[in-house]
Amino acid sequence: MRLFRKLTLITFLLFSILANAKPDPSSNADNYTNPDLVFRLLLAEIASQRGELNLASELFLDLAKQTDSALLAERATRLTGFTRNGTIALEASKVWNELNKDSIDAQQALSEILIANNKLNEAKPILQKLLLKEKTRASGFLYLNSMLSHVSDKKAVLILVTDLAQPYPKLAEAHFAIAHAAWVGKDQKVYEKELATINQIKPDWEMPALFKGQILAKESPEKALNFYSDFLSKYPKSNDVRLEFAKLLTNGRKFNEAKNEFIKLVSASNSSAEITLAVALLSVELEDYDLAEKYFLQSLKKNPKDKDQIFIYLAKISDKKNQGDAAITWLNKVGDGNHFIESKLIAAEIIAKKESIDKALVFLSTLKSDSQDEKLSIVQLKTSLLTRSNRHQEAFQLLQNEAPNFAQSPEFKFDYALLADKLSKYDLMEKLLREAIKIRPDYAVAYNALGYSFADRNINLEDAKKYIELALSISPNNHYILDSMGWLYFRLGKLESALSFIQKAYDVQPDPEIAAHLGEILWAQGKKKEANDVLELSLQSFPDNEVLKEAFKRLH
Repeated sequence: MRLFRKLTLITFLLFSILANAKPDPSSNADNYTNPDLVFRLLLAEIASQRGELNLASELFLDLAKQTDSALLAERATRLTGFTRNGTIALEASKVWNELNKDSIDAQQALSEILIANNKLNEAKPILQKLLLKEKTRASGFLYLNSMLSHVSDKKAVLILVTDLAQPYPKLAEAHFAIAHAAWVGKDQKVYEKELATINQIKPDWEMPALFKGQILAKESPEKALNFYSDFLSKYPKSNDVRLEFAKLLTNGRKFNEAKNEFIKLVSASNSSAEITLAVALLSVELEDYDLAEKYFLQSLKKNPKDKDQIFIYLAKISDKKNQGDAAITWLNKVGDGNHFIESKLIAAEIIAKKESIDKALVFLSTLKSDSQDEKLSIVQLKTSLLTRSNRHQEAFQLLQNEAPNFAQSPEFKFDYALLADKLSKYDLMEKLLREAIKIRPDYAVAYNALGYSFADRNINLEDAKKYIELALSISPNNHYILDSMGWLYFRLGKLESALSFIQKAYDVQPDPEIAAHLGEILWAQGKKKEANDVLELSLQSFPDNEVLKEAFKRLH
């Protein structure tokens, strides 16, 4: 079938070209039956089919010259787009232009090739000719920006674009092309002047507004936000600007304001599933679960790309509302794709909460997967359910049995090591962490766990420092590692250094165990009221945390 298609294409080309071929005055034979011409045409087409594009483009160019065929010249030009033969590309595009002087495609191809070869002066008259056409003039100026983006001489580009735009002082797109070239060429005065001119000609045009906003955002996100806000107050239907405004608010973690902007976009006609989904996700972030549910449901009606992910979000919302049956119903809608095991893990959590840990464990045991990562996730959840119910020995036995199946998994060894540490099996813990580090030399949390275990037991403190420093060099902002370093300094009696690290860790994440360490250090410094405040605040959020309760009891 593929061979038939190739032969059909060759036959079509042959008849199209020969039907318009010029006669060869040196030959009595008609070009329609010139065997050399037919042979070289077939050879050129076969070369192109086999990927020998340099040869094919040269053959097609020779044939174009011999037959005055614009079709063959076009074929030669387009083939050179897949090669790096700039000489052939330039010659072929010139022949194509000579043979079809009215072809816009031919003119565009020649101008692009001249620009790619840094021949801006030669490209200029062709570009001027293209811009004469009123229907395509505006889009032509916008296309200039991408066409000239790879030219290294940015000043020459600005001069060229300014010259091309000079006959069209009232065309906003011409001024935008200059503004863009000036910005790339780092001529701030010119691009600001051109943007001001555009604002007089076409003040509601979104493209230059987005351009200016992106420039301002690099200098200061707040300036960009103020600019977008002012623009939208004048032109509230500018949905592209509003979308960029909403994204910038989200990046700045101004979730409530971002949500309001996304809601306005959803209210506009033809809003996409993605925008509706964005509102839902921001509502989840703001813990407005009723609103999140509303927009997830709306998103489903717009045929989103990933329905299964939305089913999972809806299940989580139902679970948050203590509607376990509704959550399971949503999870059962998830198909046998990327989210299948994820949905079953969430279902197991709900079963554990609604019914019992043992029923959840039985449910998890029915799950099958060919993915090692998914198998590990199933084992990790089983372990978590057991440890949460203080069935540490059962969890340890589970990991001991599974160990041969995850011999090359640093994550499994890490989890196994933490459980061994909890059961005071310190030799096994150290062995497993060293094995994990051997498999993954940049495994920051494994270095940290080893160092923290030493620090917590107040042994091998120099080794502990070495391991925690290694962990920090890999992951400098990890709050658990910062906490470990603070706790090590506490063991070393360096309370100021200890407080510095643990306060930073607490600021990143007010984890209950970090709070316990912070309270203990403040207490040791004689700051008992501050220590009490930290511990009591954390106990309000984590009343069942054993480490926190033990610290509070011991200090009182």
